[in-house]
Amino acid sequence: MGAMLHDARVRFEECHTAWLNECEFAELARTLKALAHEQGVATDPIINELVHFGADAAFALLTVESRLVSDAQAAQVAQTVQMKPAGPPLVH
Repeated sequence: MGAMLHDARVRFEECHTAWLNECEFAELARTLKALAHEQGVATDPIINELVHFGADAAFALLTVESRLVSDAQAAQVAQTVQMKPAGPPLVH
């Protein structure tokens, strides 16, 4: 009887640990998705990276993607600021 109780307790602890791991993964996915939305990055590649390669790879990809987006936005702003008027200046 004691062996069965011990086995049941071990199984419960294994199930509880697995459930905690699932909760941690879901919370990590939510956090990555929120950060990606905040940075203006597509979320699907970030979540796929998390699923296939883990949290470190997902955060690395998020960093790279957010830098690419911010660099593209900065270049776009720089181009609009440096535009010259199309024609001679008007003198009154």
